[in-house]
Amino acid sequence: MTRITDDISLLQINISDHQKLYDLMKKIYPPVYQHLWPDKGEWYLKEIYSEENLRKELNNPNSRYYFVLYDKDIVGILRVLLRENFPETKKNHSTKLQRIYLDSSVHGKGIGRKLITWVEKIFCTQKNSLLWLEAMDSQDKAIRFYEKLGFKINGNFRYPSEMMHENLRGMYRMSKEIR
Repeated sequence: MTRITDDISLLQINISDHQKLYDLMKKIYPPVYQHLWPDKGEWYLKEIYSEENLRKELNNPNSRYYFVLYDKDIVGILRVLLRENFPETKKNHSTKLQRIYLDSSVHGKGIGRKLITWVEKIFCTQKNSLLWLEAMDSQDKAIRFYEKLGFKINGNFRYPSEMMHENLRGMYRMSKEIR
C-alpha cells in the first residue's frame, strides 16, 4: 500500500481484483458518464474492465494501476502510463494520466488534486517532463478541474467507438509541463 496523505492511500490492482474493479466501476462510472452511451455505458464497462483487458493492461510494464482508498474505503481508481509519448508533440519524458475515477461521494474533498500532485512528484521526475490526459469535451467540470491544476488544452479528437452517441464523442488532449 502506498500512502499519499493520512487519509488517502493507493493499493496496487492485481488480476485477482478483476471482479472488485468491475463492481466498483459499475457503481461510479454511470452516474457521471452514462449520458454518453445509448446503453448507459454497459458496453464500455464490459470492454474496459473485462478480465481479458485487465490482464493486458497489467502486463504493460509501463502501467501503474491502483485502487484509491479514502479513510480505508475504496473510492476510485488511478491508472498511469509511463513513457507514453504525447501525440501532439511526441515529447519525450511524457507520462499519461490514463484513468482517474472517483466516487461522487468523495468529489470536492481534494482527493483528485492530491493524486495528480503525487503523480507529478513520483512519475514526472525528469527535467521538462510532461503530464497529459484525455478528457471528454462535454465534461465541463472535469476540464475546469484540470485547468485549475495547470493543464492546457492542446488538441482534440473523437472517441473511436460507434457505441457512443455520435454527438458526444469529442475529446480534448490536455497537458501540463512539469519542471
